[in-house]
Amino acid sequence: MAAQPPPISHILETCLYVRDVGASVDFYKSVLNSAPFMQSPRMAGFSLGSTTLLLFQLGVTSKGFVAPKGGTIPGHGPSESIISSLLSDNPGDRTHLKQHFCFAVGSPADVTQWDAHLQKLGVPVTGRIDWDLGGKSIYFADPDGHVGEVGSRGIWKHY
Repeated sequence: MAAQPPPISHILETCLYVRDVGASVDFYKSVLNSAPFMQSPRMAGFSLGSTTLLLFQLGVTSKGFVAPKGGTIPGHGPSESIISSLLSDNPGDRTHLKQHFCFAVGSPADVTQWDAHLQKLGVPVTGRIDWDLGGKSIYFADPDGHVGEVGSRGIWKHY
């Protein structure tokens, strides 16, 4: 019987595909009160504890990337057939990915503070919920229509 690989400890990266990296960086700098650790026209990255939030410019990651020192990153993101509708300037033609992600905080009181912070910034708050296990979440929309969540312990049995 083959040896099992070591257990996974956590998700290292979460990525969002955005229409404008600069505008999204400005939004997340304000919301997170943190500067990105890297930024280019292609992508930006924010360090959040032991995880990373990556913002990728829509359309630039669909083809694989061969690193100068060797190795390949496979293409990822929306298929090329829908990128034009995601990048459309006509709101009636625009398609949204509405990717979901959750930022973790320790307590329901922390979520309440994030609620006030988002409202102060004028960020659209799209939902709130108190969970059966005692946790609390608030949901918000980012400039690309992605569904962000700030959630406390008590959402899941393991968190």
